[in-house]
Amino acid sequence: MAIRIPAVWLALAGLILAQDAEFAGAYASSEMRLQLRRAAGGTFTGTIEIKGQQLPVKATAEGVRLQGSFEAGGQWFPFTASEAGGQLRLVSEGHEYLLSRQAAARPAGRGHRHASGFSVEPPAGWTAADKDQGIVLQPPDAAADEVYFALLQEGYSPAEERAAVQQLSQAFLANAGAVRRAGDREAIAGGAAYHWEVLNPQTRQFAALSIYVIASGSRAHLLVAAGPVERVRARQAMLVPVVQSIRYVPPPPGVLSSVTRAWDQKLRGKVVRQFWASQGMSTDKKHFLNADGSYAFSSSSMVSVDVAGASGGSYGKDNLRGRWSVIERAGAPYLQVIYTNGDSRLFAITQDSTNWYLNGEKAFAVDP
Repeated sequence: MAIRIPAVWLALAGLILAQDAEFAGAYASSEMRLQLRRAAGGTFTGTIEIKGQQLPVKATAEGVRLQGSFEAGGQWFPFTASEAGGQLRLVSEGHEYLLSRQAAARPAGRGHRHASGFSVEPPAGWTAADKDQGIVLQPPDAAADEVYFALLQEGYSPAEERAAVQQLSQAFLANAGAVRRAGDREAIAGGAAYHWEVLNPQTRQFAALSIYVIASGSRAHLLVAAGPVERVRARQAMLVPVVQSIRYVPPPPGVLSSVTRAWDQKLRGKVVRQFWASQGMSTDKKHFLNADGSYAFSSSSMVSVDVAGASGGSYGKDNLRGRWSVIERAGAPYLQVIYTNGDSRLFAITQDSTNWYLNGEKAFAVDP
């Protein structure tokens, strides 16, 4: 199966030039503690703790800046926050606070598990946060333009390795100046690493991109690193064990939340059908949610025409494959599909007193 570069890879190619900061996590200073959790659409919720009081927080990310407010005494007070020398600089009502990111506690050897079913073991002290297509890893002293991204690519063949990284390098170089290192290949245990060093036109400093690739059957385990040369290269020795730690494990029932468990039980091993017909037109969509977590989709459409004693019709069909899971976002269930090309999609699951809906369209879960 030919590999296609996931959209997230192409986005990462420009991260050294313009990057949205990852604000989710815990921060602390001698005066306050701040806890932020990612919500929908680039928003965050959480709490600020000052003098023993926990105050609710809401905020929105605007590139490398956070615009938010917290509630105290029934009133909302605005604040801004941004990265400053490895710390979070929070300003509110003319007061400035510098908070240090706190390392997320995690059991030794268990790593961080993505909703799609793969896990990674970050280096000690690093934090991990889910994105739609992978896991963002962040060292405690990360610069604002430094990022590490772990992901799993389905439908991969080792024979396509060089073509895949070459495609990514073209997108990366399109946003760069002079090239000092152009995709040098380095053998690592189980796979390879590719390294670029290019001039950042904005800062006039050299930036690095590294892609670590390890094949595992029909999957590729990947780690993408981008940022200032001296930082990315200094962490190189610890990045190889990170990509080697990536594993795919189907989600056991015990990790499902109360929101997702019922839907997982309802949908696992079923075919979700969505049928619509009106005035000579019809569509029939089928989502195959196999018990092993694999996913297939097919849709057919029919248009019938009756004119002067004659009739005709047309038929179309579409097919997609990947992996599926039921996840929770802001307390609501979603069907998440990670396609074999690395792209992902969320389908909202809703219901009323008589029916349930997938992305607003009536759906039925039936046996294959």
